[in-house]
Amino acid sequence: MSERSSMPDMSRLSRFARTSVRAAIILVIVLGLAAVALGRTAPTGSSGGAGDPRPRATAGPGTPAAAMTARSPTPAGSTPTCTPSRPEPVFVPTGSAPAVPPAYYQSSWFGSARLWTMLNVGGEIWRGLPQSATGLTQKSFWWSEDWHPRDEPQPAITVTGRQLDGTGSFIVGPGTNATADFGTAMLVGIEVPTTGCWELTAHYRSASLSFTVLVGSSQPS
Repeated sequence: MSERSSMPDMSRLSRFARTSVRAAIILVIVLGLAAVALGRTAPTGSSGGAGDPRPRATAGPGTPAAAMTARSPTPAGSTPTCTPSRPEPVFVPTGSAPAVPPAYYQSSWFGSARLWTMLNVGGEIWRGLPQSATGLTQKSFWWSEDWHPRDEPQPAITVTGRQLDGTGSFIVGPGTNATADFGTAMLVGIEVPTTGCWELTAHYRSASLSFTVLVGSSQPS
């Protein structure tokens, strides 16, 4: 009798075990689906917020951003299409000319012993030039260790102009001579046809020298 009465108990235990296993499997599946859903909606940290553990890129000395800030400043009178020349590198003559121009010119020598001129240290900009019937007049001064005023009072120097933001051009020469607080120089009077960005090139004997000048109509406001 005892063995017969134990059989229903064993059957009930077996059914209970199978039910528990199925419930555990269903619970695991539900928890797994919930984890997947949470993973899709949770922030990934790609925005670089306070909780983002990844390192952030910073501008160092070799990056383009740092290189931009390390460049020399643009001349104050520059335009997007014209950058006036500066006396870089500065030339130091060894002859009779002054080692540097007088300070109030705010200029330095630019060129070589064969041919040099004087450029403003902030960029060569001409404004408020006298107006003639054919253009804007200006005096340009040039020096050369190959030029001797007594032997050549009217030096065979020419100056050409080419408009960089237009189609204008000019050529003038020969020159004359002038003596002032900057020494004795070859003087060439030029007439710039119009305002704008100009490349000037002087030719004397076998030497040539070019620079860019911004020619404006008046003083900036």
